[in-house]
Amino acid sequence: MDNTKKNDRRISIVLNGQEKVYEELKKDKQSYDELLNAEISATTEEEQQSEEFDWILSEPSTKQPSRKVVDLGERRRDKQKLGGPFWDDGKSEDSPKLPHIKRKKNRRFDFSSLPLGLIGIIMSAIIVGVSFGFMMLTIFTGEKVDPVIVDRPLQTATPTDIPVTVTPGQVPILGVEVVQGGAFSLATKGEEVATAIKDQGFAAAITSGTEPVFLFIGLGLDKEQANVVASKYKDSGQEVYLKPYAVTATGTVETQDQALYLETAVDVYQQLTLLAVNGLANGGSLLTEETLTELTSSFEKLISIGDPFTNNQTQQLKAMAFQDNLTSAYQEVNNFAISKEEATLWQVQQHLLNGLISYEELTKTFN
Repeated sequence: MDNTKKNDRRISIVLNGQEKVYEELKKDKQSYDELLNAEISATTEEEQQSEEFDWILSEPSTKQPSRKVVDLGERRRDKQKLGGPFWDDGKSEDSPKLPHIKRKKNRRFDFSSLPLGLIGIIMSAIIVGVSFGFMMLTIFTGEKVDPVIVDRPLQTATPTDIPVTVTPGQVPILGVEVVQGGAFSLATKGEEVATAIKDQGFAAAITSGTEPVFLFIGLGLDKEQANVVASKYKDSGQEVYLKPYAVTATGTVETQDQALYLETAVDVYQQLTLLAVNGLANGGSLLTEETLTELTSSFEKLISIGDPFTNNQTQQLKAMAFQDNLTSAYQEVNNFAISKEEATLWQVQQHLLNGLISYEELTKTFN
């Protein structure tokens, strides 16, 4: 280093006791440009080689070509749909929609392709299933109803809703629901039981001309009303049996007055029965001024007709017995409207039972 002179381009280095001299290359403009051009040429050649693509054709394959055909047009349309907005961008003509995705079409089931027998089996299974469901609902939610209704309020039609129609020559039918207390082969035995029941404050009557003899201890216009009467007996331990009972006749009446008399008498009988049972059920809610006025009007109409059976003494006696029972029942209903005593209603039941027997005896006289 000490031997270095000014403007001397050489460098000497002592390494391991030996001196080595290195000279710096002179770089003039010409040599620099040549070096730069050489580097640019090398770089350009390298880039050209990298951009070249070696087209190497493989040997023909022995495998069968694929039969799958790609529809480029369909792919392009799908790509366009996927590129569209699925929100409302304010430019779309249609409403906002989800991105287009190819979905499998749902196939509807065609019932017409099923056999008729199979369709019938399916419909039967549906009907049976629905019916079973309603049955189970009734079993688990229904309430057991006793055959005799005690506290249920009496809901029934008014007397005008039970018309009695009759034409000249026809004997009106008197139909009721009776409460039967027994049946006896001997009339004397039936009378003894009937007397014992009446001594307890109830009503009782036995039929005539029937085998066996039936003991009737109450009645109503229908089964619901008869149940009200029967409940009173069941409370005292009396066995009862309900059954419909209709008084009919095969013969005919002779005059229009006789037909009108019987029609009016049956109408009064039905009104008295309804009011008496209603009184036993809930104290007489139907005993209003209006119903009593209607009852009085019907009863007065019956009395005004007089005696249309003067030409037949047997019919006259039977008709008068029936009318007497109606008159007594009418008086007891009016007494109950004032006193509200239940014993009065049992007297009404007694007269109605006697009237049922007398009306049946009257109808037998028509040939």
